[in-house]
Amino acid sequence: MKIIKNNLIISLALVMIVTTACEDKDATPESGTISGMVTFTGTWPNAGTVSISIQNAWPPTGAPYASMVITSTDLSSEQYGYTFEIVAFATYAAITVSWLDPDDSNPATNQHTLGAYGGMYPFFTQYGGTDPTAVTVSVTDYSKAGLDFSADLSLATP
Repeated sequence: MKIIKNNLIISLALVMIVTTACEDKDATPESGTISGMVTFTGTWPNAGTVSISIQNAWPPTGAPYASMVITSTDLSSEQYGYTFEIVAFATYAAITVSWLDPDDSNPATNQHTLGAYGGMYPFFTQYGGTDPTAVTVSVTDYSKAGLDFSADLSLATP
């Protein structure tokens, strides 16, 4: 009985040593995170929806990759901290804040861009502004933090 007990203890000890010694290194990430701070200027609109989104193309064509609605109560000192999690590895054309005009039912014209990461009004180089900066999320650069920009609420007009 004592031999069986000793063999069992030795076997368990060896199993523990082998399993803890063979741990994997850091796991390869399967998705990324995009985060930053939006600083708002101007007066919050009385109607319509303000949102932040990740755009697949610039200018936007179709639905954004991801979006979140922002309300005035989400702000702290006129700033909104955003985080998009579980972002697929890809290059995204823009991160924008926009206002949905409630009086315009045309999806081609009802979103008014209030701000964009790396961009300047009117957010198109061809019209005298600056296109937004593309953001690439990859397996080696999966945490994109500090992507801060401003949004001008005075642009939330029909």
